[in-house]
Amino acid sequence: MTQLWILTTALCSASAFADAPKKEEPALVQPISVRTLIADGRHNAFTSLARWHDQFWLSFRSGLAHNSADADCVVMHSLDGDTWKEAIRIDIAPDDRGGHFLATPRRLILYLGAMAGPKLQSYVLYTDDGKDWTKPEPVLEPQWIFWKPCEHNGRFYANSHLKAEGKDAGAKRESRLITSTDGLKWTTVSTVRKGSMESETTFFFGPNEHLFAFLRQKYSVPGFILESDPPYERWTQRPAGVHFSGHWMRTFRGVNYLFSRIYKPKQEMGTIIYTFADGKLTPYCELPSGGDCSYAEAVEVGDEMLVSYYSSHEASTNIYLARVPLKNENDKTVSSR
Repeated sequence: MTQLWILTTALCSASAFADAPKKEEPALVQPISVRTLIADGRHNAFTSLARWHDQFWLSFRSGLAHNSADADCVVMHSLDGDTWKEAIRIDIAPDDRGGHFLATPRRLILYLGAMAGPKLQSYVLYTDDGKDWTKPEPVLEPQWIFWKPCEHNGRFYANSHLKAEGKDAGAKRESRLITSTDGLKWTTVSTVRKGSMESETTFFFGPNEHLFAFLRQKYSVPGFILESDPPYERWTQRPAGVHFSGHWMRTFRGVNYLFSRIYKPKQEMGTIIYTFADGKLTPYCELPSGGDCSYAEAVEVGDEMLVSYYSSHEASTNIYLARVPLKNENDKTVSSR
């Protein structure tokens, strides 16, 4: 499989997928506000957002370009979500990728990837007081990317996927479910899928301990939903019907939200929020974005969610904060606001 074949296949798939007839969907809600937080001419991307110890915490990658070898992982914090200050800037390798937060009662843990050319190592560091951070330590084996941790029944779960590029990359790639009791040492539960360009995978625990995995297949527009029951060793798969990348999932007030990049007609990209119920994804809110964009996360703030994401629709690649109304879990419709 050559890079040209991969690109051609992706574009053809995108065209067919974007132009397919769409059934009528409920009207989308509108963001209450959208604010540009970081716009300094650099490539600012790949956000993670958490609320811990009465503060908001935001991480992102800042570099000259999407894949430039001069990038740091920046962590900022805020008391009110409006005024932000830099807490720490992490420089491990030439290209340090924006991290993933895991907020526990005791500590705030951050995971990030550090790249030197084709070599990648995932790292973990944490703070117990919001001021002093530990030295980054390796987590996972080399070339495995740490992705979107969550807590369930007193344990932590996350995705690790193997980074591979080149002619035989598809056969080498793999997505795993991993678990931890302390957020620092992780073990593999199972292989979710392998051998077909597996990439970012986000997990969601549904009723009766049923586990959903939302999987991105690299160079493919449509994503996949995989499902499993305890002990999560066997997985079934179905097409998602939508694109997944940079995606993440959380539940606010009984409503499940999935945040992802979306492909629109003519291969335009954007950032979208879905609701997820009864195994189905329903579009909820599309955020102003385009080009190189997405990788959104959110925290609950009153009757709203505060959403972080990045986009290049205003020429430079910037970090944005949006406030989006929450859906009432008893409201079966999605109304505009």
